[in-house]
Amino acid sequence: MADHRAQPPQPPEPTPELALAREAHAERVGKGEGLERRSVIRGLLILALLILAVSLARAGLGRVFPPNWWRP
Repeated sequence: MADHRAQPPQPPEPTPELALAREAHAERVGKGEGLERRSVIRGLLILALLILAVSLARAGLGRVFPPNWWRP
């Protein structure tokens, strides 16, 4: 016996205006994510440089770079 079941409801096709709005939204979100990623990377680099500077200051340059350290 054949099983006759109803198909699940299908959403209507999007209108051209809705398709354009979705594309514009996706573009804005993509740009925002790129800006946020750059900001996070910039912040992490600044934090790393700050930690390095504080560590060098606490240790003292004489202990970090002894005299003639660059010569064999």
